[in-house]
Amino acid sequence: MKKYELMFIINPTVLEEGREAVIEKVTGVLTAAGATIEKSEKWGERKLAYPIDKKKTGFYVLTTFEVDGTVLADVEAKLNITEEVLRYIIVKQN
Repeated sequence: MKKYELMFIINPTVLEEGREAVIEKVTGVLTAAGATIEKSEKWGERKLAYPIDKKKTGFYVLTTFEVDGTVLADVEAKLNITEEVLRYIIVKQN
């Protein structure tokens, strides 16, 4: 089990009530893959470095978790088809 960080950006058109559902959906994807969530931080709405789908802002969430690295491909495949997530990145911690 190795530690990873997942930073994802939620579409700004998703209202505040819907954001919690998206965060739970992403958390569900991770736990279904056998990950143990250590913490999840909501960074709030921030300006994007460049427009994505004509959107200039996004709601940032940082999640730290532990998982076997072999299941990350499945996690990424599910995140790719999640419409509410504009972008994401998974980074291995030291």
